[in-house]
Amino acid sequence: IGQKQKWFLLKLRCKDEDVDLLKTHHPEFDDWRWVSYWYPVRQVVSFKRDVYRRVMKEFAPFAMPFNKREQHKDHWRHKR
Repeated sequence: IGQKQKWFLLKLRCKDEDVDLLKTHHPEFDDWRWVSYWYPVRQVVSFKRDVYRRVMKEFAPFAMPFNKREQHKDHWRHKR
């Protein structure tokens, strides 16, 4: 028995400075930063590490090529 979790992979489509964690009266976070892809697996508490690793492996094919896809897509858009 344990917690059931849903994980989401999202892409930030704005500039970093557009992220405003204080837009709500009760912010859940007070700071954020970019980290390498596998950093969360190394930093999470040990009993959650396997779950994080499995999720990150599932997301990797979608997360890693974002830049390449965008460059390719933009390239074709400019050609038209």
